Amino acid sequence: MTGNAPRPARARTRTGRHRILVIGGLIVLALMAGFAAAAVDVARLFDVPGALPPVDAPEPPERAALLPRPTPLPPPAPPSAGPRPGHPVMAGPGWRVASLNTISGTMMVIVETERFDAMTDIAREVVTPATPELLEALVYFERPRTFRAVGRVQWTPDGGYVPLRFGE
Repeated sequence: MTGNAPRPARARTRTGRHRILVIGGLIVLALMAGFAAAAVDVARLFDVPGALPPVDAPEPPERAALLPRPTPLPPPAPPSAGPRPGHPVMAGPGWRVASLNTISGTMMVIVETERFDAMTDIAREVVTPATPELLEALVYFERPRTFRAVGRVQWTPDGGYVPLRFGE
């Protein structure tokens, strides 16, 4: 009798409710998909040409004129070219620019040098030609071939040149 005992009625009810919920959910999903397909077909019937712009259409000229277009900085000159107006200086006595990146009016420069006492002077020499185009400049200083910054000079139009020495 213990091996052939019927299951309690409560277990059957849970299983039955579960099946009903799953089947009901599938029916609701099928109905929603059908309504969505019908809505697309009805929208095509009442499609008004030009009501919606194509996805890849360019912006109207009047809106494009309102958006500011930043002028990119000219590419840096090699040290052999000498100083050029509007271009960052790439090398000087005892230092050289190892990396220079600009984006959205911000310039980040990595300078290799041993002259950490002259960080502000070197940063001024690198950044000053490009300041009319910049909102901020960050010049990091590191020893040659170490890839670890020893200090930084930040330039902003309002704050000028602000040096910061990192702990060594």
